[in-house]
Amino acid sequence: MVDGSSGYVLSSRLRPMKDEVVAKQGVVTANHPQAAEAGMKILREGGNAVDAGVATGFVNTVVAPSSAGIAGQGIMLVHLASEGKTVAIDFNARSPRAATPDMYKVVGVAKTGINIFTVENDEIRMGPKSVCVPGTPSGLCLAHELYGSLPLEKVMGPAMTLASEGFRVRPYMTARIGAMMARIRSRPLLAKMWIPDDRPPVGAAGERIVQRDLGRLLKRISREGPDAFYKGDVADAIVEEVQGGGGVLTKEDLESYEARALEPLGIDYKGRSIVTVPAPIGGQTTLEMLNILENFDLKAMGHNTVEHLHAFVECARHAFADRYRFLGDWEVAPVPLKGLLSEEYAKEVAAQVDLGRAALESELDEEPWAYYLEKALHDPWRFDPGPGLSGASHAARSHGGGTTHFNAVDGEGNMVCCTHFGGFGEGGIPPGSGIYLNGFMGQLIPVVGHPNSVDGWKHPMTNDSPIMVLDGGRPAFCVGAPGGRRIISRIAQIAVNVLEFGMGIQEACAAPTVDASTMTTVVDSRIPEDVIEGLRAMGHRVQAVEESFMVGHFSRPSGVLIDRDKGLLHGGVDVFGSAVALGH
Repeated sequence: MVDGSSGYVLSSRLRPMKDEVVAKQGVVTANHPQAAEAGMKILREGGNAVDAGVATGFVNTVVAPSSAGIAGQGIMLVHLASEGKTVAIDFNARSPRAATPDMYKVVGVAKTGINIFTVENDEIRMGPKSVCVPGTPSGLCLAHELYGSLPLEKVMGPAMTLASEGFRVRPYMTARIGAMMARIRSRPLLAKMWIPDDRPPVGAAGERIVQRDLGRLLKRISREGPDAFYKGDVADAIVEEVQGGGGVLTKEDLESYEARALEPLGIDYKGRSIVTVPAPIGGQTTLEMLNILENFDLKAMGHNTVEHLHAFVECARHAFADRYRFLGDWEVAPVPLKGLLSEEYAKEVAAQVDLGRAALESELDEEPWAYYLEKALHDPWRFDPGPGLSGASHAARSHGGGTTHFNAVDGEGNMVCCTHFGGFGEGGIPPGSGIYLNGFMGQLIPVVGHPNSVDGWKHPMTNDSPIMVLDGGRPAFCVGAPGGRRIISRIAQIAVNVLEFGMGIQEACAAPTVDASTMTTVVDSRIPEDVIEGLRAMGHRVQAVEESFMVGHFSRPSGVLIDRDKGLLHGGVDVFGSAVALGH
C-alpha cells in the first residue's frame, strides 16, 4: 500500500533473528557448524579456549577450504585470564623472497571494480606465480604450543576424523559449491573431490566429502607439529608444483616461515581498550574509525537515525581514504601507523567531518581506492615520528575464495578471537598432498613505489579486523567477521552498537548496517525508508540492498560478550547464513 503522507511505497521486510546463546562454562562461535561443534567438544572434554579455538580452526580447513584452507593465513587475539594479558598471533602469509616489483606485466588500469591494475594472464591472482608462503599450520600450532592445555593430537582429532572419514555436506555448503561449479570444474583435482558426480553433493542424500590426503597431512601435523608442512616431502611437493609452473616460492621460504606472538595494537575508547593484531590488516582502519567517531555524541543522535548513519559514513570514508593511501607492511615500507591511530590526529580529522552533507562522496568520480591512490586527504605524518613516505598505498583486494571467523571463551575467562582464510587452489594443487595452494600475491599491488607494492618476504595487506574490547584489562567482548573489505566498518559499527547503544552481542551482530568502502554507500534495506531517503537528501549515493541467506552484501560477524556481574557468557552471530553459537 502507499502511505499518502510520505509518498513512500510500503513493503513487507525480512527481519530475521537468532537466539543469543547464554552459558556459564564456555561459548564457541563459528561460521560453519561442524567447526563450532568441534570447538565445543574440546571445551567439554577439558580443553581451554585456545584448545577449542585451534580445534575449530583446523576443522575449518577441512569443511570450508574455500574459506580457510590449510595453505591459508590469519590472525588471532588471545586473552589469558590467569596472567591478565592479551597476545596477538600473526600468521599472515609472506611473499616469496624472490618476489620483485617487476615480476608481473601490468597491462591496464581499471578505475572500477576490485582491481586497479590488471596483470597479464592474471598471474598475480591465479597460477604458480600467485603463491605466498602459507601461515595457517604455523599459526594454529603456535597458539596451541604457547597456550593450549590438551595434547595437539586430541585437539586436532575432530579435523582428522572429518577429513579421513568424510563429512555430510549441509544445505548451505551444497548451495555454495553450486555457485562455484565453473571454478571447481576448471581444476580436475578439485572436481574429483568436491563434485565427483559433476554436481554439488547433497547431505540429505547421505553424500559425504572425503579428503584422505588432507587427513594424512593433519595427522602428521598433530604428531610432528608445523614442520610436517613446512619441511620434508610436503614442502618438496609444494615447491615442485609452484616452480614447475614458473613460480618463485622456494623450500627456504617454507622452512624459514614462523608465526609470531606479538603485543596487540590498540586505542582507548571512552575508558575501554580496543585491540587488534599489529599486522597490515583491516584492524588498523577499524581502530581509526572508532578514534574519529569518539569525537561525536552518537548516543544522542539515536541508533541508525539519519544523523547517526551520516556521521558514521563520513568518519568511515575519512578512515578509508587513509587506508587506501598510506597502509601496507610497515616492516618493509614506511607507514604512519602511530599518526593514523593518535587521538590528536583523530580530533583533527573529526573537525573536517561535515555533519550537514556527504562532503566526501560529492567529490568522488571514481572508486575511492583508485581516487586516493595518489591523493592524500590528510597528513598523518605530522602526528608520527617515523620517516616520510613517498608514494601511496593500495586498497587490499578482496582475496580469492572466502574468509571465516571464530571465537572461543571458556569458564575461566580465557578468550580467543580469530579470522583466517585460505585459497581454494588458485595457486595449484600438489597431487596427493591434500593442499589447495593460495593466490595471496593478488593482495599486493603490481607496480613500484607503494607500501603495498610487490616485494620479497612481505605481508600482503588484508581486510581482516578481529577486535577485543577490554575493560580494566579484562575482556568485555570480542568480535570479528568474514566479508572482504566490508568487514572493516561492520566491526566498528558493532563496537558502537555495544559501547554506545548498550546492545547485547546478538542484537549488535544482527542490527541493520551500512558500508562506505566503495563509491556508493550501501545500506541494509531493513533500515527504514525515511532514513534511507534522508541519507540521499544529504548527498549520499545510496544503494539499498536486501541481505539474504545466500547472497551477502555485508560481512557476517560473530562475537562473545562476558557479563562479569552475572558470571555469564553471551554468544551472538550474524542472522544470515550458517553461523552458529554454542554454549554449555
